Amino acid sequence: MGTKRVKGKKKLKSIKTKQTDLHGSKRRLVKLGKEQKKGMKGIVANYITRSQAIKKLQITLKDFRRLCILKGIYPRDPKKKASGKATTYYYIKDVMHLAHEPILNKFRDMKTFMKKLKKALGRKEISDARRINEAKPTYPLDHIVKERYPRFQDALADLDDALCLVHLFAVMPSVKGIQSKMTTDCLQLVREWQNYIAASQALTKVFVSIKGLYYQAEIKGQTITWLVPHTFTPTMDKHVDLRVMLTFLEFYQVLLKFVHFQLYTELGVAYPPKIDLQLDAAGVQLAAMKLEKKATADASNGDAAADDDAVHTDEDAVAKQQQDSEARIKSLHVQPEDADDEDAEAEASYGQMTESLTTAFSTLTKDFVGDKADSDDSAKLFSGLRFFLSREVPSACLEFVIRAQGGVVGWDGAGSPYSEKSDLITHHIMDRPHQGHRYFTREYVQPQWVFDSVNNQVLLPLAKYVPGASLPPHLSPFVDDAAEGYVPDYRKQLDKLKSALDATAVGEEADHAASDEAESEDEEDAYVQGLKAEAEGEAVDANSEDDDDNDSTSKKRAAASTSTKPSKKAKREAEQEELHDMAVNMMNKKAKRLYGRMQHGLGKKSDKIKALEEKKKALAAKAKK
Repeated sequence: MGTKRVKGKKKLKSIKTKQTDLHGSKRRLVKLGKEQKKGMKGIVANYITRSQAIKKLQITLKDFRRLCILKGIYPRDPKKKASGKATTYYYIKDVMHLAHEPILNKFRDMKTFMKKLKKALGRKEISDARRINEAKPTYPLDHIVKERYPRFQDALADLDDALCLVHLFAVMPSVKGIQSKMTTDCLQLVREWQNYIAASQALTKVFVSIKGLYYQAEIKGQTITWLVPHTFTPTMDKHVDLRVMLTFLEFYQVLLKFVHFQLYTELGVAYPPKIDLQLDAAGVQLAAMKLEKKATADASNGDAAADDDAVHTDEDAVAKQQQDSEARIKSLHVQPEDADDEDAEAEASYGQMTESLTTAFSTLTKDFVGDKADSDDSAKLFSGLRFFLSREVPSACLEFVIRAQGGVVGWDGAGSPYSEKSDLITHHIMDRPHQGHRYFTREYVQPQWVFDSVNNQVLLPLAKYVPGASLPPHLSPFVDDAAEGYVPDYRKQLDKLKSALDATAVGEEADHAASDEAESEDEEDAYVQGLKAEAEGEAVDANSEDDDDNDSTSKKRAAASTSTKPSKKAKREAEQEELHDMAVNMMNKKAKRLYGRMQHGLGKKSDKIKALEEKKKALAAKAKK
């Protein structure tokens, strides 16, 4: 045959191939169709590799990462990977969307700016370098926040990571890459967030762990959980990519400002809240934030705009703010009413307490929130209680938690609403044994009592939380003990306490409702119980002899029945076990494998529970010794 292949020579073309080669390109396209390249058809065509995306956008890898973080675009994991399994893939639609982002041009302007600045510094042209640095390009992120979160509920649902990162950078030291202004801005956002939570009283849970303090709040139906690190200066790990974290922080700062503005506006408070410079210099946290109604703030802003020509320097602005703060403090004085009896002295001392900014804070909060806050204030856990914080306890977290539950906080220092000697203090929080004078008009507790009471929404007994006592376990409110299969003993005690308090409350309401009918019903019940007692006494006397005669026979019958026949419960368990084995044998291979994995997980869970039980027994035995 003509197409037969000869060894050592090139394979000959078939007659059909020869004829096709003679055709033109258009005729060949009509006859055979367009040739598809690899990765250009099917599911693979929806994805693009990272190197291809960078080449298409014509930016560096660093700018591509920043752009993806700001826009909320993440890598994908396609089922079919045309360029290999070790390659990062993105949706091609996401990359095309990035190509039209205005910030992309700002990144290119920044690249040009850095080239000019380095060139001027290399030539030691300091004046030109300063001039170039003053024209440094900036880019806004407002449109990205509105694009990613079209609804306010969406922003609240995605607030957990933003709060955790901002709280972390609020305590970071000023190292390479972290400027002091960045830490100050994060601390300002933290205070604004805590100020709103305390004013709206939305805090529900708090847990102290080795990582920090976990908080949870309920805002507009959204559950928000965030972590606040302890007040120790953290150290930077060299394996952490700080540039990625700073890019996330840059976006989260803008997001939190949007959220704070909306929350404060709905509360009727001007945003951003002003800070009292005197109290802030004294180290006061939440009490230094001045809350103003939005209408008053707008009027003051209008007056300030009218007088803007007279104020030129920053020193004059600071002096004016200090004068306003002093005038505000003087306006908050409450004079006691004149009286001659002992009640007048109590009123006078109460008036002295309300001179501070703390009372103004609670008063303004009630005005802002409105009737809802007035109705819910009595239902808060610490409403009507006044706390004093010793110097050794962590004041920032305790002040935040107590204010969020309706309590009033005092401390040893400037800006405190009352001193340590005040008779209005109900609870003194300290973390050391009693030293010095002890007041018998107040309760002394450790800080854990505040956190445990908030988690259980009950004022717990103080016997286990007195200073110097061995504290009970601090149980996490984020763990469902029933689902885990192990319920600690202290959790059982707390559940019994809460159920007893609920039953007592229900019983008091029922007793109050039935107080008018109690006397007549008691007489009838006593008469009926007397008749029943007489009838039961006669029946017991008549049947006592028959019971003695039948005791021996009944015991013999019971012994015989137990020795010969199995119980109904044992039969039922045997039948269930047999049915279970039959069901397992009837499974196919895939179902058996899945069932085996499930049983393995349950076995690990039971082993964990057994380990906790053994640990509890060991601790109990050690405590007895």
